Amino acid sequence: MKIKKSKILIVLSIAIIFFTNPNSSYYYAYSDNSKTTTNIQEKESVNKSYNSRKVAYITIDDGPSKYTEDILRILDKYKVKGTFFLINRNMNIYPEKVKKIVESGNTAGLHSVSHDINKLYKTSISAKEEFDLNNQTFYEITGRYSNLVRLPYGSKPYASKESYNNLVRAGYKIWDWNIDTQDWKSSSSDIVENTKIYSKNKNEIILLIHEKKQTVEALDSLISYLIEEGYDILPINENQDPKNFWLKNLYK
Repeated sequence: MKIKKSKILIVLSIAIIFFTNPNSSYYYAYSDNSKTTTNIQEKESVNKSYNSRKVAYITIDDGPSKYTEDILRILDKYKVKGTFFLINRNMNIYPEKVKKIVESGNTAGLHSVSHDINKLYKTSISAKEEFDLNNQTFYEITGRYSNLVRLPYGSKPYASKESYNNLVRAGYKIWDWNIDTQDWKSSSSDIVENTKIYSKNKNEIILLIHEKKQTVEALDSLISYLIEEGYDILPINENQDPKNFWLKNLYK
């Protein structure tokens, strides 16, 4: 098959542009692909690291509050970090505590504006709109954004598929839990006992607690127990793959 000279000249011209002009669009396309590959490799490394050991994630909902600093102090006592899911109103009331969460090396995520399922899921985009506002407040306080989300009362059964998908498409990573300590209605001793019962034979636990007085009272014993059982207590990393009821990747 004969190739016309004009076609050969076009190919040669593109090659010359690519190799002699690093500012060409071809160069940027190549650079973006390399960056994407690097990001994928970093994400795979994070997931492999977090999934290769006995891990406990202490996730704390409904803050910040008057109990935030007590929780931070106990976490720091054991040199471990937690993940705080923050409500918009509370962030506006306690901006300095939001900053302390971040500055102390703990992870901060988002927990909606209304905390009301009737408002949160009024339309298929209501939840995304709430978390966008939640995220903007977090940015105004800390100078950074978060892609981590904890839906009030969990991602199922209240969130519709459309609401869930709209959040995912917006880049949010939705995290549920596989141990509910029921601390909102339990005594401090019951919180610890619930953890012992429900963590049995689990190599990975995502522990749900709240910023409550009885939870603060239980937290010291709770962390001591997890350490004794050989768990690495880690904060959720924004590069991790999320674990939630929709993905069915929470180990019971």
